[in-house]
Amino acid sequence: MAKAGREIMSLLQTRSSTGPAEPALDAYIAELDPVMAALEHGVSGQSLAGSALKALLAKVEAADIDVDSWLRHHFYFISVEASRRGGAHVAAARAVEAAAFPDGLSHVDDYIPDENKLCRDAIAALRSPEHAAAVTAIGLPAAWTTAWEAALNESDAAFNAVQKTRTDKSIHVVVGQDAEVSFVDVMYRLRRYVDSRASRTDKVKVAQGKALLAPLLDMLAKAKAEERARGTRKEHAKPAAEDKSAPAAGPAEPAKAGSGG
Repeated sequence: MAKAGREIMSLLQTRSSTGPAEPALDAYIAELDPVMAALEHGVSGQSLAGSALKALLAKVEAADIDVDSWLRHHFYFISVEASRRGGAHVAAARAVEAAAFPDGLSHVDDYIPDENKLCRDAIAALRSPEHAAAVTAIGLPAAWTTAWEAALNESDAAFNAVQKTRTDKSIHVVVGQDAEVSFVDVMYRLRRYVDSRASRTDKVKVAQGKALLAPLLDMLAKAKAEERARGTRKEHAKPAAEDKSAPAAGPAEPAKAGSGG
């Protein structure tokens, strides 16, 4: 649409500058201009938002890997201390493990906000007055917990940025869709006007009208051709889909080496 609209705008402007004056036709230039601006803004906005989203998703993944790693560092360190056959701090380590990791590592692959909340709860337990002394006694490095918290901050920030970018992209999609509706409306009325502005015997105006509408007609023809092609592909795909529903007959698979057959 954007390409066809730009070409039609250019043709209308060229015709207006070379004359003769035709106010009813020239009025479409002013009407189409804001529609094209909105349409192009929606397209470019979607593209930019899509690129930003890809970069942010990579950042979310990297931050989540750090969170998972620090979660495992803390869990396994405390688990080792809690699993000792004896020692002065075994009972305290077990209490710390139960408070910070009641479900072990079962939440390591949870939805990021859910996992991050549980990780923050674990940090709060490790730093609580009830368990802080035991954490120090078993030698859990405080720098680990600080790094874990920093990773969580990074993860939350990246995740929130992704959500915002997705919202921005949705807004651009809506703007683009609204612009497409307006574009179709203007093109419909422009086509009707051009078709009615000259009699069939006025070959100059008829040819001029065809030239003005050529980008639109080319766009519509291409859309119809693509739709027919999709229909043809669907028809050809049906037998293949039916064949896949039944197992194919063929020679039996030879026995694997060492299977005893």
